[in-house]
Amino acid sequence: MRHRAARDGQNRPSAADAGAGILGPREHADVELTAAAPCCPPRASAKGEQLLVRLIAPLRGETAARRIVPRLIASFGSLPRLLGADRAAIAAYLADDQSLVELLLAVRPLIDELLRAELLSRPVLPDTRAVLDYLFVSMAHEPAEQVRVLYLDAKNRLLAEELAGRGTITRVDIFPREIVRRALALGATGLIMTHNHPSGDPEPSRSDLEATRAVAEAARLFEIRLHDHIIIGRSGFRSLRGDGYL
Repeated sequence: MRHRAARDGQNRPSAADAGAGILGPREHADVELTAAAPCCPPRASAKGEQLLVRLIAPLRGETAARRIVPRLIASFGSLPRLLGADRAAIAAYLADDQSLVELLLAVRPLIDELLRAELLSRPVLPDTRAVLDYLFVSMAHEPAEQVRVLYLDAKNRLLAEELAGRGTITRVDIFPREIVRRALALGATGLIMTHNHPSGDPEPSRSDLEATRAVAEAARLFEIRLHDHIIIGRSGFRSLRGDGYL
């Protein structure tokens, strides 16, 4: 990830902004970046697991569904990982049950909406489990980098979730001024920034850290707090606040 002062055709980026983009996402700031291991993917939310049982029950019966779902989740490591797995991975595990493979692929949007509804139902902070469940399901297996911003009110409830940038498999540009401008328009007092690493490794790069600082500093001028920058990968996630970078 790299930050820029403004979009092309508006204000020219500063030298510092331009320099932030010359590093790819796997070039690290220093060895300390590797000191903290990635956090594991979030476990299944109770609501997500219950919904999956209800959806499978008409096909297999409720007793069988209650037995199948925990085994599937255990095999893939988490509900988000199961829902994010591609057809080949699911079919390899359910080689003799093609109808269940098709059902699991079909219900992904429903589970995604359920997790988002859970996110909207309560304050996002300080308990971030609902955020991590939702972000992992919706972002971990995206083929290209994207940046999303969660805009929060004074009670840490979600005002909006918006795409702030879409890039390539190795990089994405963000524009701190535009993120802050949108926060002001929404009346947000806090932000959570998140982006994915299609490589699967959520370890932050030097440019990730520089972009995080740029957004935090721009937001601070208007008394808006960047609560966290969460990096999502298939192997897990990293919280830059939890790692001490914010």
